Amino acid sequence: MSDATAVILHQYDMSPFSEKIRKILGFKNAPWRAVAQSMWLPRPQLTPMTGAYRRIPVMQIGADIWCDTRLIARQLDALFPNPPLVPRGLEAATESITQWADRHMFGATVPLVFTALGAMLPPELMADRKKMRPDLDPAALAALVPDLKNELRVFLAGLDRTLAHGGFLLGDTFSVADASVYHVLWFARNTPAAGAMLAQLPGVQRWLTAINAMGQGQREEMSPEAALAIAKAAEPSTARRTDDHDPNGLTPGTKVAISSDDLPQSRFEGEVIALDIDEVVILRHDAECGAIALHFPRAGYRIAVA
Repeated sequence: MSDATAVILHQYDMSPFSEKIRKILGFKNAPWRAVAQSMWLPRPQLTPMTGAYRRIPVMQIGADIWCDTRLIARQLDALFPNPPLVPRGLEAATESITQWADRHMFGATVPLVFTALGAMLPPELMADRKKMRPDLDPAALAALVPDLKNELRVFLAGLDRTLAHGGFLLGDTFSVADASVYHVLWFARNTPAAGAMLAQLPGVQRWLTAINAMGQGQREEMSPEAALAIAKAAEPSTARRTDDHDPNGLTPGTKVAISSDDLPQSRFEGEVIALDIDEVVILRHDAECGAIALHFPRAGYRIAVA
């Protein structure tokens, strides 16, 4: 795979959402390049490509950047269609479990992890997350923990009943729904409360072992400087694409500002170059790396005409 077509994942090894994508790459045994990024800002070789986007991971192919793991998974499934990530006829179920795990289940585990491990986390990480969420209050998180333990226990019991007879969440094969639930438990597993709960669930334990065995695909390390050089040398490959049935009449050429619905303070401005039901792509320019196409999912993001 050439530099221009290589799948490059900007990630860090402790990132749970990066682990979600690493397991998808492992399931597909796909070739990819891992670029280690900092757990907190600044990321001087990544920010020229992503602008205000703070989250990890992001996926790069040349001068195209995919943001949000739901969209990254969709693109990987298009690039490496066999084996597929979405069971035929279970598209809605797959999407529902993915959304539930990424948001609700993950949101329930964050206070458990941060209160249990907070003293061991780097102060720079906590300061960075405070910038992302100014209302982040350790005391308030700690107050939530007893009820969140109850909630997580309910979630895990349901998963164990589903997995008690073997297989995966939606049948005999791994899917993006499994990746989404797995990364939450991978994140929570080292906290005493979650670890004790997981130890009591044989179905979940068997399932975790099966996913762990998938590995990470054909991983090759790459430096942040090399990835930035690839973006500088490339031009976006995304073709102009129109959604004729866009409910708001959005068309290519429109200047927009995009933000996620849970981090509205981070806005990404550019010109729409392509869109469909699932995705909007904007073109932005950076003095350091030139033209970049930023890909965002439609669900979970807000699009305002600039």
